Amino acid sequence: MEQIKESNLNKPITSKFLLTFTMPTILSFVIMGIFGTIDGVFAARGISQEALGAINFVMPFFTFTMAIGAMLSMGGSALVAKKKGGKLHQEARENFTLLTLVTFATSTIISGGSWLFRRPLLQLLGTSADVFDLAMEYLQPLILMMPFIMAGLFLVQLLIAEGRPMLSMFASSSGAVVSTALNAVFIFVFDMGVLGLALATGIGYAVPAIVGVSYFALNRKGTIFFVRPKWDIKALGRSSLNGISEMVTMMATTVTTIVMNNVLVHIVGWEGVAAAGIILAAQTIFSSLYFGYSAGIAPVVSYNFGKKRRYGTEGELRQERQDNLQMLYKKSLVIVAALSVIALIGTQVFADLLVRIYVSPNDPFMGHLHEMAVRGLRIASTGFVLMGFNVFATAWFTAFNDGLVSGFMSLMRTMVFTLVLLVTLPRVWGIDGAWFALPLAEVLSITVTVFFLVRMGRKYSYRAGHRQEKTLSAAHGGSPLTSGEG
Repeated sequence: MEQIKESNLNKPITSKFLLTFTMPTILSFVIMGIFGTIDGVFAARGISQEALGAINFVMPFFTFTMAIGAMLSMGGSALVAKKKGGKLHQEARENFTLLTLVTFATSTIISGGSWLFRRPLLQLLGTSADVFDLAMEYLQPLILMMPFIMAGLFLVQLLIAEGRPMLSMFASSSGAVVSTALNAVFIFVFDMGVLGLALATGIGYAVPAIVGVSYFALNRKGTIFFVRPKWDIKALGRSSLNGISEMVTMMATTVTTIVMNNVLVHIVGWEGVAAAGIILAAQTIFSSLYFGYSAGIAPVVSYNFGKKRRYGTEGELRQERQDNLQMLYKKSLVIVAALSVIALIGTQVFADLLVRIYVSPNDPFMGHLHEMAVRGLRIASTGFVLMGFNVFATAWFTAFNDGLVSGFMSLMRTMVFTLVLLVTLPRVWGIDGAWFALPLAEVLSITVTVFFLVRMGRKYSYRAGHRQEKTLSAAHGGSPLTSGEG
């Protein structure tokens, strides 16, 4: 009989365990958030402000393609971790291998199609004529390297599901360091301009793919590793639906960015697009705190939700699962609240410093861009406290394999509320309306979040006093709409 060591996900639910397990993922997200701004910094400081505007026009496409990887990685992670909890190890490996191949194949198709239609693509993104050539120069290498970028995104999340968050952090951080070093070399040594930025970014994102493939191909002592895949359309469907909220969030970010860019271009020109790029990049650094926690805790939730009886009675298992989920829920709310407050305070205090990284207030030509970005950042970040809970809630339901609920929440938050406010508020408040649209969307979204967290507490038994019958049914089968396995 196959002997498998006890999973790192199977630990008593204490605050110490939650922080210890998720801290590498939090740090990984923060590091990636910091280094994710590097292209903008090098563009603004090493090339020109026009280059900064050009790459910000391309970013929505980059986000769109990454959304597919996010869907498969978060949804696949939830499915694999749940099967680990149920001791279905061979199924977990087969599903993992299949999802890895599907991720690579899908990204290859996207890459080929995008290359054929790259000029219409830039036009669709609203790229202004004065920076069109620069945007094209930045776009082309990213298109060609997209399969490796998406594979890296997928594998770092599956390393967490395997109970190896430190290795996941190492893979992500290594890629960020490589990208930064190559940016400096390509820009300041070889004077490659935005082409160098794109190459450095693509290579940096490919590093996690190399680490992930090496680990899962060579390490046969863990629970998950590459095996001969078995075609399982049901597993693909579940993973896709499970991760739909992450895909909706990132795709909506793409749409929102495009709409915002078009709004700002009409109000203040390409400089408004540059300001928005600075604001979103600066926000990413601090919002990475609760994004990282939500991604890090999700496999633990999935694992405990998928537990099957291995000892004692079914009643003992039911109580163990219910107690663990309730502890995860209560402690996570406290941790997310603390991280959200830290993010809010950090952004407000360091807004000026963050913007100075891109542009100096003393620049005789770009000083007004600094002022615009600082004001916009302080306004936009006021929604951080509520955003933390909204982000956590979608990851929470994804972890239960309930893609319908998490997807609906993401759709309302990122597409409906944000877009409606983004289209209407600038007509009343001008450029400030664009910045206020972001926090006001979080205010509207928190009502949806609270509704579902309360409503679904009985079904998944994560709120004290709720019975376990429906959760037990969900864990062992049932229809997609009632079991949470959708």
